[in-house]
Amino acid sequence: MEEVRLPLSNLQKTALKIALGLTVACPLWFAIAALGTKFGLWSFGFGLGKMTFAWGPMLLMLTIGVSLVALVIQLIKAPRRGVILALVALIASVMMFGRFYTTGQATLSLPPIHDVQTDWANSVAPPASLVALREENGWNPILDNPVVPDVAKGRWPDFVGKSNAQLQAESYKSLKPVMIKVLPADMFMIAINVAQQQGWRIEDIDENERTIHATHTSTWYGFTDDILIRVAPQGDVGSRVDIRSVSRVGLSDMGANAQRIKRYIDDLWEAERGYEPAG
Repeated sequence: MEEVRLPLSNLQKTALKIALGLTVACPLWFAIAALGTKFGLWSFGFGLGKMTFAWGPMLLMLTIGVSLVALVIQLIKAPRRGVILALVALIASVMMFGRFYTTGQATLSLPPIHDVQTDWANSVAPPASLVALREENGWNPILDNPVVPDVAKGRWPDFVGKSNAQLQAESYKSLKPVMIKVLPADMFMIAINVAQQQGWRIEDIDENERTIHATHTSTWYGFTDDILIRVAPQGDVGSRVDIRSVSRVGLSDMGANAQRIKRYIDDLWEAERGYEPAG
């Protein structure tokens, strides 16, 4: 005798549709928030601050709640064929919330700075054109000794007034000037090549001062950071390389600038190992 498959009730179907719809909508929401910011449809404060960090977790919690209700409905009401789909929606939404939460906690554990460099006692100065560009657009200024401003009181009250130099020394201890036994002229060319290999856009090269200004634009939100590199003589046959990475907008860079500098330094050393002096 053939088994009769009872259809899902309207309540079961509706609960599943809403749960699955919200589960799909969550990543789309965050993608829209990021891409809308990138393409100038709204400000980074709205895209990142409101859509992502303010409304994003509420959407995720709603999805978890609806998915849990949908699962209960599938369990208590026959037929129970929708249990797997409801469980998938619940697991997916919990995983997304977990990822969001851990990212948020990691951000709060980092210092609220967006200007990082290898030596605050000997800062890499920005070119005049970059200073003017930032001032013209109202972007973060590049200062000799920046401190955490009062606007950080909401999330980072204990950091207000502390200097970037102090906070960086506590959180990113490995960032130091690069001392390499390569002649400055050759090291400058290596520094340019490594910067290009990072995928950065080279904005300006000053061969006399041996400085490089490059930019990096993030894939999703389209945030652009300025990278400043300086090569100087060190002893008779060596070079000293200093790197500075500064975000144009925002208070905390979520560790992005420090990670960028570390990758660049690692690649500099790799390039140095394959360096063969001319002649």
